[in-house]
Amino acid sequence: MSEFSRRRALAALLATALSMAAPFASAQAPARKDIGFGLQVSADGIFNLKVTKAVVTSVQTGSQAEAAGLSVGDELIRVDGVRVPGAKASDLKPHMEFEVGKAKRLVLRRPDGTQYEATFTKE
Repeated sequence: MSEFSRRRALAALLATALSMAAPFASAQAPARKDIGFGLQVSADGIFNLKVTKAVVTSVQTGSQAEAAGLSVGDELIRVDGVRVPGAKASDLKPHMEFEVGKAKRLVLRRPDGTQYEATFTKE
């Protein structure tokens, strides 16, 4: 086997090994914890929309939301002390935006009426 052929074979073997190792390496790395939930927001009005309800529609596996115990069907009641149902959508919008490094406390209600709190921080 010539030196050139040996180097090509070694490069191909290295490329194969790296492509196989990539999934394992990324699985071993610490995962970024996304907040990880979706909401369906209902509102009434035409010009001054008022939020009537905000319900959790999805929770991502491995997210902060899953770790906090959020479930599909839970209703968002408060965000950092601001009541969600009945609030003007325009007044509520800044409270719904997550800033990197700033914790946000939510109060939610399960379908059975039980309320709980969860705090999230965008990374």
